[in-house]
Amino acid sequence: MNGISQKLGYAGLIPFVFFALSVLAGSTWAPDFFTLYSALILSFMAGACWGVLQAQRDHVSSAELGLSIGVFLWGWLMYFVPHLAGLPGLLLGYWVLVWLERQPVFRQSYKRDYRTMRWTLTLVVSACHAVAFWGLLT
Repeated sequence: MNGISQKLGYAGLIPFVFFALSVLAGSTWAPDFFTLYSALILSFMAGACWGVLQAQRDHVSSAELGLSIGVFLWGWLMYFVPHLAGLPGLLLGYWVLVWLERQPVFRQSYKRDYRTMRWTLTLVVSACHAVAFWGLLT
């Protein structure tokens, strides 16, 4: 993986961390921005999965294609529900994509360093969702 892809991937964590900490600090605007950003990134990631699946159409099932579109739609649904339901729902979407990306077509398409980065990003995004959720509860 080239350096710019890795830098952009990790830079994408900055808004997650900023908005999660803002939610935790009690900011009234931060839950909306956190949820919006999360829905956008989840949609982007689902679209990237859909693209990989389309490129390998002979080696994937309709269920895998449907799941990638389903995660996209799920992410947008979670944007419109109350934050206490939306944040866990968005987090679920990220982990569904992790599961999807464990399918053979992704192992063949993604290099090892990208897969490692995706795990790191997903763990940090998960932690940010937990922090934001905690901030909503307190």
